[in-house]
Amino acid sequence: MSTSMVWARPSWRQAWRAAGVMLLGVALAACGGGGGDSGTSVFDPGTGTNPNTPSTLADLAVVADKTSVPNSGAEVVTFTITALTSGNAALTGVETPVTVEVDSGSIVTPSAKVTSKDTGKITAVVQITDKTSRTVKLNVSSGSVKKTASFDVVDSVNGSKVADLRLVVDKVTLPNDGTQVAKLSVTSVDAFNSAIGGSPVSLALIDPVAGGSIVNAFSKTATDVTSGVLAAEISLVTSKGKTNRAITVQATSGTVVRTISFDVIEAVSIVPKASDLTMTLSKNTVGNAGSEPVDVVVTAVDTLRNAVPGIKVTFSVDSNAVLVPGNLVTDANGVAKASVLVGADRSNRTVTVTATSDALVRRASFKVTGAKLQAQLLPATLRNGDVGAVEYTLTDVNVNPMDGVAVSVGGSQGGAVACPGKTAPGDAITDTKGKYTYCYRATGSGPTEISATAGGTSVKSTVQIDATVSDVPASTTIASATFTAAPAVVAVNLVGSSENRSELRLLFRSDKNEPVPNVRARIGFGANSSGTDGVISSGNDKIIISDASGIAVTSYVAGQRPSPTDQVKLYACFSKTDTVEAISACPSDRLRTVSLTVVEQPISVSIGTNALIGAGVNKLTYFQEFTVLVVDAAGNPKSDVQVTPLLDLPSYIKGVWKYDVSLKRWVQFPSLPFDPLSGEYDFGKGCINEDNSPGTGFRNGTIETFSEDRNGNGVLDPNEDLNGNGSLDIGLSEDLNNSGQLDPRKSDVSVTMIGSTRTDVNGLAVLRIEYPQSYGSWVEFAIRVSASGVVSPPAFFGRIANAGDTVITLKGLPQITGVPVDVVKAEGDPPFRVSPYGRSNSCFDSK
Repeated sequence: MSTSMVWARPSWRQAWRAAGVMLLGVALAACGGGGGDSGTSVFDPGTGTNPNTPSTLADLAVVADKTSVPNSGAEVVTFTITALTSGNAALTGVETPVTVEVDSGSIVTPSAKVTSKDTGKITAVVQITDKTSRTVKLNVSSGSVKKTASFDVVDSVNGSKVADLRLVVDKVTLPNDGTQVAKLSVTSVDAFNSAIGGSPVSLALIDPVAGGSIVNAFSKTATDVTSGVLAAEISLVTSKGKTNRAITVQATSGTVVRTISFDVIEAVSIVPKASDLTMTLSKNTVGNAGSEPVDVVVTAVDTLRNAVPGIKVTFSVDSNAVLVPGNLVTDANGVAKASVLVGADRSNRTVTVTATSDALVRRASFKVTGAKLQAQLLPATLRNGDVGAVEYTLTDVNVNPMDGVAVSVGGSQGGAVACPGKTAPGDAITDTKGKYTYCYRATGSGPTEISATAGGTSVKSTVQIDATVSDVPASTTIASATFTAAPAVVAVNLVGSSENRSELRLLFRSDKNEPVPNVRARIGFGANSSGTDGVISSGNDKIIISDASGIAVTSYVAGQRPSPTDQVKLYACFSKTDTVEAISACPSDRLRTVSLTVVEQPISVSIGTNALIGAGVNKLTYFQEFTVLVVDAAGNPKSDVQVTPLLDLPSYIKGVWKYDVSLKRWVQFPSLPFDPLSGEYDFGKGCINEDNSPGTGFRNGTIETFSEDRNGNGVLDPNEDLNGNGSLDIGLSEDLNNSGQLDPRKSDVSVTMIGSTRTDVNGLAVLRIEYPQSYGSWVEFAIRVSASGVVSPPAFFGRIANAGDTVITLKGLPQITGVPVDVVKAEGDPPFRVSPYGRSNSCFDSK
């Protein structure tokens, strides 16, 4: 095997390097570094070897002349290194060898390799070569003693330690129609690539189209203190042009400048198209009360089942439901929404929701439930040819009556006939209480079924015609017989009406807790028959029979006369056979009793307040609000009652308010008005309303004349000398203080209802009095409230004056127009500081 060798001619660079090596060798030889002897180091103390670390070295102290330098490289950091012996004293008299090392990107130049014998110190100068903001560490050691010191390289412009800025744009292209924005994220990091917050950052756009784009950092000028991120949005200004171009974003933090670019491209109009629609409903069943919505969510997807935004969706519903549209174009999640309400139709039914987008059609259904139809046979047994009745009650899911719903009745008994007391059959529609009574003339014999349908629900009842009802077996024990009335409070009926009634129900159970059918029960008023003008629908003292469920039902129909609370007594005497004793003779173990209250229109009205004083909308008036409560005889609140307030101003007060420095509040000082009728000064009671002359009417708003001789005896009696001149005068004016008007004026205080003038479902109404702020604390007011249909007296708040009253004869607790506490405690003059009626102690002047 032969080997051939090829010599390559050295290049000029290789030749130069070889020459350099030779020159270096010559230089070293000249300095003692060539040949076999390398010479003595300039740091060698003279022995030819470095000294050992003294055993007396305890520690090293490293102190820098500055903690940071700018990254311009113009400054250096000088470290002073001191060898220490015990007690932290400088180690002198010996030379301590010291090794210093610095992080990369920096150069350290020590003043010597050993400390000075005189001071025990050396210095080391560090200069940076890498201008990255960071922390530079200096490691110092001598033997086993090691120390580390550091300084920061900071930005020469803003002093931060930002080493880099990381820029990210969420889009590489933007359409030139301006419909989209690019989201920019700027993260400031240190030399270890860790995010640092609070770093100042400025943003700029380099756009060939002047003013063609803007960057919005939402008023932020620094990165977030926690995340180190500054977020911004870049949008196009299409009015400046739609040129396709590259836009560069420049972020600057001190001396750190970074850029990132994206392209503006031609906008492409894409019409979204869905391949499929999915529909979901929040509920499959909903109650028929009408307040509960069913949420509809339609999602549009493409062939890969990805959500598709921008798809138009049309919704529709059937079965009298109400559609409430949401977003009719799918959002970013491909979703369009709507909601469906039951609407005014509360019948049980199925509602279908349809969603359409182009040729795609999807449907989903939910059920409306809650309508319940109940039947009460009146009576359950009757003879052929008798007129019977079935009372139907239709309620919703909340047991509220469903009115205005058609009722369809079927069976062998044929069409409806006129009910007793009526001239013709009524319309087969439920009334306001959800009731309809079907009357029929009994035909046939035996058990006969009567069925009815209303509101999407139905009920079947079986009536016995000419049927013999078997007795309850003697071996059956009737362990419980429960007699109930619902409701326990019923309103009076208008003449000719039987709408207001209470259901009377008997439930019979055996000792095995099983229903007991065929129990006979006689229902009547007993000795209480004169206590009411109401009737029992099945007849007074007539017998009703329990059905297969052990239930016997009839009704009490109220008359036109109300009753005291729980004073309508109804009795039930029951038996296993047709032999049922009269109420008066019924054994106590088979006698049951219930009590009812019959009420008419609301019979009681009250008025009260929380005494809070508010400022009017225009800040020129004060107001106080009152609540009116109307109830019936049973204490139940009565709604929809007309409430009428009447305001009177019985008297007025003269005087001033003065600021009390010790109390730090304003204090009212009423004048001491002299009452000529009583001959006394009435402190704090004020002057009687001038529109109050005896014999000339009461509060007619007109200044009239009158005589002091109130009793007509021609003699000046005590309290008749109104003007205090000692003689009996005639032709006196009601304007006692000669102000040219009657004080207080009717317009000094107003009263109004807040919201409705009728009571709400809680029997409450709200009224308000309002008056100029300067009249606060100076006018006495009284409110009288009446309600339509109330048989008790009106409600009063304050003293209601009668013709001829004085401040002495007024009865009750006076009520004065109030003022806010915070105004009384304020140092500034209150608007009511001086009475608008004057400050003198006389009611016969306006001073």
